[in-house]
Amino acid sequence: MSPQSLSQATEAIPVSPPVLVLEDEQPVETSQSTNTQLNERHNRRTRRDEWLLDIFAMNSFSWVIAIPIELLLAGMSWREHIQVRLLAVVFNTVIARPFSIYRNWVVERFGRGGSLHNYAVDTFVFLSFQLPLYTLNMILGGASAGEIATACITFVMIAGALGRPYGVYLDCLRRLWLNRRPAADTASAS
Repeated sequence: MSPQSLSQATEAIPVSPPVLVLEDEQPVETSQSTNTQLNERHNRRTRRDEWLLDIFAMNSFSWVIAIPIELLLAGMSWREHIQVRLLAVVFNTVIARPFSIYRNWVVERFGRGGSLHNYAVDTFVFLSFQLPLYTLNMILGGASAGEIATACITFVMIAGALGRPYGVYLDCLRRLWLNRRPAADTASAS
């Protein structure tokens, strides 16, 4: 092909003129973009609702369980208990959603099975996530080494009695508050 025929061939290619775009022009909304916006709004609302539910579940469950452990078994004073619980509200508010995400992840990996399997999974999740944080909370709350050791040993011994009930409590709140099946049921359905 000669250089002249190449230039003639490229001249035949249509070129559009430059387009002037005004800054104040708004994009035209299509039904697809409207659906996308609605979905994004719904997802933000759902994430916020899940976050609030996780905070409520973690704080309400934690306070009820901590009273007998800290006051009766560990022998903490009311002042120490209140200090630890107020710190726990802050901790629980920060960790509630990560705990729930962690629980969902573990449940998806191990799936759902019989009662013993579900008990073991929820106990593992509860103990592996909560014990280090509980220990740190007790230290920051001013508990003595003996009180911390007693409370943590007690926590480990009764983690089996706490993990599954918390999982059931969280799933129940999800059904009631979010009107949806919990992640544990979703994992077993797929």
